[in-house]
Amino acid sequence: LVGAIGTDIWGNADQFRYVHKQLSGDGSIVARVDSVAQSDGWAKAGVMIRETLEPGSPHAMVVVTPSNGVSFQRRAEADAASASTADAGLAAPYWVKLTRTGNTFTAQHSEDGETWVDITPEAPVEIPMGTDVYVGLAVTSHNANVATMAQFSNITTTGNVTGQWADEGIGVEQPTGNTPETLYVALEDASGNVEAVANE
Repeated sequence: LVGAIGTDIWGNADQFRYVHKQLSGDGSIVARVDSVAQSDGWAKAGVMIRETLEPGSPHAMVVVTPSNGVSFQRRAEADAASASTADAGLAAPYWVKLTRTGNTFTAQHSEDGETWVDITPEAPVEIPMGTDVYVGLAVTSHNANVATMAQFSNITTTGNVTGQWADEGIGVEQPTGNTPETLYVALEDASGNVEAVANE
């Protein structure tokens, strides 16, 4: 379960919560977005590969929204405008997958986690990034004043993925709750292993 605020992951700079590891070279990430709360029709929850933790970083992501289907969104250059290719009419629970091969990014979605459908922009998506990048889960409420909550399961990665799961507020400080208690973000992989990340 990942809670987040943020105006959006869009435009020239982003505001969201990112739960991530490190990826060196080619790789992929898969997750089932079990639910995403309706803080806004464009609230987003999904998988992301990102060059840096700066708000304007180049990135690619595949997200599920409450009202606008599944979207392949990306920023090809630092601090530049974002682009989107969406498949409307899809809603959580839904599977999403993002694959990096060199500087080419491929986005896919699936009803069952077995049969994958490409999200097809007009041309192959090339996003130059350094060898070492970040890979993980991205959530934004698309509303600076209202938090959303997204639930993920069956999270898997391929490639040279290292490090412990880390929880980062990108572009905006993320809430830790209404009490001084520690907020935990729990991640579960396909084998049922659960790891909790404390955001203190």
